[in-house]
Amino acid sequence: MKNKIISPNEKILIEFGVAKTYSGFWIFLGLLILFGGLILTLFFISDFWLIIILGLALIAYGFYLRLAYFYFLTNKRIIFYYRFFHTHLVSIDYQKITDINVKENFLERIFLGSGNLAINTAGTPKEEIVFYHIANPHLIKRKLDEIKIGVLQNSKL
Repeated sequence: MKNKIISPNEKILIEFGVAKTYSGFWIFLGLLILFGGLILTLFFISDFWLIIILGLALIAYGFYLRLAYFYFLTNKRIIFYYRFFHTHLVSIDYQKITDINVKENFLERIFLGSGNLAINTAGTPKEEIVFYHIANPHLIKRKLDEIKIGVLQNSKL
């Protein structure tokens, strides 16, 4: 997969995706609901199949988050790569970045340690890339700022 999106003279500096705590939360919640539904079905001999389907859907959602979203910081650009039933690739050269915003939901930040990192360029009203539900978004922003400064200084030499 990496060979498709990385050019031969490009090096991946940081590779990450959706926070494991975030996707793990949905898997854990799905397992709780699934086992709760199975226990209710066994003891009360009733139809709790909707609860079982909900549990399976939450488990699938947790795995989907881990398998579909990939984020890369290379020595030349930022890459957002989504692949599931279709692929979506967005990359931005460091020179084109105007704003980097961290967005954290209170509950997500406190309980799951995750948030979103939005990257904007000039010319459009919305963010071109949003890294959703990443672990330590402030740390990634700091590293992104360091890489961006280094790349800009090297390009001026």
